[in-house]
Amino acid sequence: MCSMKCRLIDILISPTPKPIGPNGVATGIYKKSIDRRIMIKKLGLEGDIQVDKRVHGGLEKAIYQYPFENYKKLKEYFPQLSDNFNTPSVGENFSTVGLSENDVHIGDTFVLGETLLQVSQPRMPCWKLNHKIGNAYVSSVLINESITGWYYRVISEGSINTNDELILQERQAGSISITDLWKIWKDPLTRKDIEKMNIPGLSNEWYSIS
Repeated sequence: MCSMKCRLIDILISPTPKPIGPNGVATGIYKKSIDRRIMIKKLGLEGDIQVDKRVHGGLEKAIYQYPFENYKKLKEYFPQLSDNFNTPSVGENFSTVGLSENDVHIGDTFVLGETLLQVSQPRMPCWKLNHKIGNAYVSSVLINESITGWYYRVISEGSINTNDELILQERQAGSISITDLWKIWKDPLTRKDIEKMNIPGLSNEWYSIS
């Protein structure tokens, strides 16, 4: 199990908020690459601005990881927008190769550089992603295909660098994959079951939205 790992190919932050949408709402979805060693604190990457803290950031959503491989599927769904799908189109902090939503389980603990991170929940994409890409259905496709990426809580702070590897340290008994959690959530007949499942490591927010 501990041989499961993936490579970090890009670290991305939003140093300043930018306006989005017709009303110019501030957002941190526009990220830029950082080619240097950087600290991870309990609330995320040093220098990464998280604007709407009701739905982004906080202890349970400190870091957002998105598999680079998912962009191929998005380009197939939206060929007319293929140029819009590349790191960091969805606002990720980590762009990686080697692990997908099928591989990663809620509650998985990963070593990355000097840090220890735990998977807390899938991302629930919002309207800002649709507006950034230029299509009202992008968020729906991410959910329907279970290619949303996932969030981490920070167990141990420390520094990381591009090309560091995320290495699985521990998987909890009774855990389920990101993909399987989405399957349960997407089915109206089983969504309420999440409240009773006591999934190890799942953030409280996900129990409330089920």
